[in-house]
Amino acid sequence: MNQRTRPFWIVAFIVWITMVGANVPSPLYAVYAQRWHFGPALLSGIFAIYVLFLVPSLLVWGQWSDLRGRRFAIAVGLAWGGVGCVLFLLAHSPLTLLAARAAQGLAVGTLSGTATAMLTELAPARRLGALAAGLTTAGGTAMGPLLAGVLAQYAPLPLRLSYGVELAALAVAAMGLALVPETRARQSGPFRWRAPQVPRWMRAIFWRSGWSALVGWSITALFMALVPSYVGNLLHVANLAVAGGVVFLMLGSASVAQLSLKGIAPRPSMRWGLVLLIIGLGLLLAAVPARSLALALASTLVAGWGQGMTFLGSMSEVTQSTPAPVRGGVVSGFYVVIYAGVGLSVLGVGALAQHVGLYDAIFLFTALMTLSALGLLLWLRRELSVPEGAPGGTG
Repeated sequence: MNQRTRPFWIVAFIVWITMVGANVPSPLYAVYAQRWHFGPALLSGIFAIYVLFLVPSLLVWGQWSDLRGRRFAIAVGLAWGGVGCVLFLLAHSPLTLLAARAAQGLAVGTLSGTATAMLTELAPARRLGALAAGLTTAGGTAMGPLLAGVLAQYAPLPLRLSYGVELAALAVAAMGLALVPETRARQSGPFRWRAPQVPRWMRAIFWRSGWSALVGWSITALFMALVPSYVGNLLHVANLAVAGGVVFLMLGSASVAQLSLKGIAPRPSMRWGLVLLIIGLGLLLAAVPARSLALALASTLVAGWGQGMTFLGSMSEVTQSTPAPVRGGVVSGFYVVIYAGVGLSVLGVGALAQHVGLYDAIFLFTALMTLSALGLLLWLRRELSVPEGAPGGTG
């Protein structure tokens, strides 16, 4: 890492460690539920409050960073991440968990769009910003459950140690931010929030890319919720490291896909990713009635690879097409589409499972995601024109 690229890698580390922290609680919820005697309804509430606080902060802070600069918004995100860790460290009731997840939602929402825009502006090569954003998001989401699962299973203080490690890492990230130069000049005048302003000429690109990423991450959320407990039941173990390891397997596969195929253009990357997601869903549906561990793991790897390709392609298309003056707001809007869609998907599957059973709910969800992916594949066959003079155009 030389002097010129150091700020880029520092911001990449900040995104990664923030996503690690946001996903550390995943394998620990079963322990909390057993200790404090709460059920699926409260677990859904814990997920919902995370999204409820995340989405508005994305909408506000992305625009704010376009007008006032990126560094302060990233610092605020890191501070909220620290608050979330402290609340988890001190957790003594379900109410504390809700407050901690709200703080983590604010952390990810404040930081995600802004940091992705900054990575694009600091990147030494055109596509490296989108690649780093995709890798750090998927890699951090994968590492959080693995870290928490291993430490909770094999180290002391199972409900404390992983948050202490995360808090120390956030402190290092905050010190590193001091070495990162500002990439957006501060503009004068009062800040007035507006609905995300996607340039008219790139709206079709924005929605196609956002829809593709939404499908990929919705399927990922299903796998993260279902496959760890399913594999645990097949193996007849209640090992927290196994639960975290299966999540790591899927998103690790996504990260490998992004690294291996980083040279592919955005549209082919999305096309092949969507095909693999459809195959992964089919394998998951086959695995449940067959009670096949091999099929469950194969579905996890295939869907993970597909998610990585889909997210890399969609992120690349958005970041490369967006003009710098509105990049923070547009990229934040892109994340809003993803998180809002994922939140509705998870809550919808949970509510549906209460009426028709889990497997039937998963089947219906799979049918919906497959139809969405097929619709996107048809849309991706069309060439969306970019006006002359626009970013990525011919001017």
